[in-house]
Amino acid sequence: MNHVDERARRWGRGVGSALALWVLTVMAVTAVDAAPPRDTLPPPETTGGELPGVDDSESGDPEVEVDPLTLEQQREVEFADHLGRAKRAMQQRRWSEAIDEYSAALDIHDGDPEALRGRAHVHKRANPPGRCPRLAIEDLTLLEVYDPRGLWLSERENAVAWMGECENVYAKERLDIAEELAGLDVGALGRPDDIRVTAAQLHAAEAEVARVEQQQHRHLAAAVAHLDAYRQECRAREAVPKLAALELEGALHRRLEQPQEAVAVYERILVLHPDELEAARDAKKWIDELQIQLAVAEIQELQGGRPTPAAEAAYDRGLRALRRRDLATARSELEIAVGDSPWYPRAHYYLGEVYARSEDFPAAIESFKRAIAMERYDYATHMALGLLYKKEFSGAEDEQARTHLDMALRLRPDLHVLRFHLGELYARSDKEQAIEHFRDYLEFADADEPKREAAREAIAALQREVEEDVPFVPPPLPSDVGRLDPELHRLISEAYVLGAEHGEWDRAETLLLRAREKFPRETALLNMLAQVVYVQDGRQGQARVYWDESLAVDPNQMEVHERLGLMLADSKEGRSHLRTAAELGSVIARYRVAKLLWDNLELWAASEQLDIYLREAGPYDVYWDAAQELRGHMDAVFLKIYLAMGVGSLILLSIPLALIWRRVRGASLPQLLERSPTCFPEVARILSLIRHEILKHNTAFLSDVGRALELDEPDAEARATLLARRLFGDDVEPEHDPHRGERRGIHGRFLGYVAELEQVARAHGVTLNLRRKDPTFKAMLRAFDDVAAKAKWLRHPGGLRASKKLELAKVLLRAGDVLGRRAFDRLSEVIQRLCIARVDPEFIASVYEQVATEDKFATVQIAPLSIEGQGEQVRIFRTDLHDILANVLRNSLMSSAMYAQPPIGLGVELATEIDDITGLSTLAIRIKDHSPERLTSEMLRGRYVERGMGITADLLSRYDGSIAVEPEAGWEKAVVLRFFALDEDEDEDAATDAPARADEVGVGPATASPLGA
Repeated sequence: MNHVDERARRWGRGVGSALALWVLTVMAVTAVDAAPPRDTLPPPETTGGELPGVDDSESGDPEVEVDPLTLEQQREVEFADHLGRAKRAMQQRRWSEAIDEYSAALDIHDGDPEALRGRAHVHKRANPPGRCPRLAIEDLTLLEVYDPRGLWLSERENAVAWMGECENVYAKERLDIAEELAGLDVGALGRPDDIRVTAAQLHAAEAEVARVEQQQHRHLAAAVAHLDAYRQECRAREAVPKLAALELEGALHRRLEQPQEAVAVYERILVLHPDELEAARDAKKWIDELQIQLAVAEIQELQGGRPTPAAEAAYDRGLRALRRRDLATARSELEIAVGDSPWYPRAHYYLGEVYARSEDFPAAIESFKRAIAMERYDYATHMALGLLYKKEFSGAEDEQARTHLDMALRLRPDLHVLRFHLGELYARSDKEQAIEHFRDYLEFADADEPKREAAREAIAALQREVEEDVPFVPPPLPSDVGRLDPELHRLISEAYVLGAEHGEWDRAETLLLRAREKFPRETALLNMLAQVVYVQDGRQGQARVYWDESLAVDPNQMEVHERLGLMLADSKEGRSHLRTAAELGSVIARYRVAKLLWDNLELWAASEQLDIYLREAGPYDVYWDAAQELRGHMDAVFLKIYLAMGVGSLILLSIPLALIWRRVRGASLPQLLERSPTCFPEVARILSLIRHEILKHNTAFLSDVGRALELDEPDAEARATLLARRLFGDDVEPEHDPHRGERRGIHGRFLGYVAELEQVARAHGVTLNLRRKDPTFKAMLRAFDDVAAKAKWLRHPGGLRASKKLELAKVLLRAGDVLGRRAFDRLSEVIQRLCIARVDPEFIASVYEQVATEDKFATVQIAPLSIEGQGEQVRIFRTDLHDILANVLRNSLMSSAMYAQPPIGLGVELATEIDDITGLSTLAIRIKDHSPERLTSEMLRGRYVERGMGITADLLSRYDGSIAVEPEAGWEKAVVLRFFALDEDEDEDAATDAPARADEVGVGPATASPLGA
């Protein structure tokens, strides 16, 4: 109607302009006729032609009369001239000149159809690509006013095409023209063959912006009618319908919920356009989905939505197997369930989960779609299907993923992590929508959500700010509406449509409250009431009241517990609801419980709950990615905790271990002597001092005083006091060091000798542990410690009771037994082993081998050593005897190497000599060689320094030994070492005297093996 009025107004303006031009022309002609005579003007110069109606013969007449018809002819000529120039400029693509010429022509004849059409086409050709040709469209539409029965009829096709380049600016005008053309007969002037497709597209676009449902349906129906007529026209012309027309027809049938007709359209696409691979793929996909809808509708009609008991039992078994991650069993049982009861949306949902986890994605998608077709408002299925499309199809199915996740968010606005997933999806296609979802996620999600930083980075990367808008959030229908009373089902569905589709939440609530009067204890009604008020600002408290009432009727409602738990998550009651929902099977609640426990530092309980979630949930659950990140964070924290516990345990264990190590570490005295033989002289000296000064002359009184105290002899107390002074020094010590006085006396000297032993061991690289590793010193130190513990009693025995005196006597007797006998005997054995060496062939051979293998003899051919005799024991430290023998053998080998003929060799004879007068035995070690070098006893006694014999002479003098050079049969000479041999009866005396003698001559750790020349 508006379009007709506009055309009328344009026609009126055109007619008015023509009438005004005609009036002005008449007036001009009249004025010329009535004008007074003027001065004669010269005739116009004509160079190439004559004006029509002018007589050249009368050119000299001073009065020229102009005929009005002549002026009109001049205007026509001028108009034709401008029109010709415009056409020539247009052909030469001089658009500006052509527009100017057409405009000049229109100034002469306003509304001329030919000029309007020409200028319209010039404007269109001069218009930059991608911009709306507004001027061209205005000129072209004027033809409808000035030439509605002429050129306009042929230019309507162009008008429709040009208006299509201006998006929605000329949407209504374009639709009106398209409808006019579609109403013409096929083949009529200006009617395109595909005008009905264009009309259908325009009706579909109008349906998108229509606000009233009736208007939407009217436009959709008109579009479908045009496309149906278009297919009939194509059939009549024996032409193939365009692919775009068929795709649009399929989409319209789907929107009108006509699956059977849509399937027929997509089948036509497969038949008529088999070479369009992408279109064929989409057509097959829609056919599969529509077939599911048709099958679901058929199942619903036959079954009525109630699974059989056998199907429910199989469903329960399959669900238990799924939670055990036994996918094969779960698949088998759930397939039995849906086979027995095809209308079983939850079974289809979990079967889709099984297929997805088994990576059978086509089967998973089909199962999820069947579940959605049976229960359109199941948020879990929409969520799982959307995440499946998002994660597994690498962007190829982003539109499907967005559709299902958008629906899941509308059904569950409290699952804020869905906003993050939608932000990622929209970031690939709609930047503003992506930023809006990311910002909503940051606003509503928990402060410790792991994806918050990723959302901030995504917003920064998108680099645009958009106005925040609260998304439309309709509530979901209850999951059990299919099993309600038909009247209640109708009321709930009507309330949902009022609120979700039209936003009239107050009317929806009023309708449900009226229904509650008739159904006061229906949980589905109470839950729907809660969901309706939940989406209204500030009414979450009332939603909680309705949900609480619903739980009072049926306390085992998983989704209600879940939603209350998410609403009250920070409270004790909210955590209780979440735990209940988790026990009822909600994986969302299970994750939230694990997160809350972790935030409350209940680490092991949180880990247990998260493990259950990871076992029960799958990769297409909304919190799966967050759970993986939380699991990694937990593992890192637990690793730190275990490391800290390990370090703490190690520290705690190190204390007893240190004590144990302190007891077991170090070496005993025999181990020291075995590891470092060079320490024999020092050790023997210290042991001799301990045995002589500590044990022999002082500790013998311990047993005597102990017996005196035990028998309560008259002088026992005096003797005890005297013993205390000898053991521990005078009873005078400063207050700040109560043990200083006890370190004096015999006890202090003993501890000093022990410290000196430890110092000698350290000088040889050994740590002694005499108190715990050496049995001899362990007993001695313990005995002294026992006596030292009773030092005060021993100093003042007069004030002791009889029992304490008896106890002190026992301590002294035990210490006397240890220190007076056992320790003395054991030290004597050690000293004896240290200061007596046995000279035998094995010892001589070992010393010779060491000398002969020195580097200086590496190139010398040396014969094996010849040894005779058995040898004897001599009073000398083994290390000193080794040094003496090594020096003599080295000098003999060097002399033989320089002066004797090879192979060189030595001989050793061990001979025992007995003095005829004294009867003393002497061990003679005769070292024989073949060297002709002159060597005398005087030279040896004079300390033949250049051969290193000075040190040998010093060592021999310490042990009453001698050295001489004597002739030897079969050899050039023999160097003879003589030591006093010891009988077995003399071993003990030698052990006593040798260390003391060694101390007198100053043997110490500085004694080293002499180097040869």
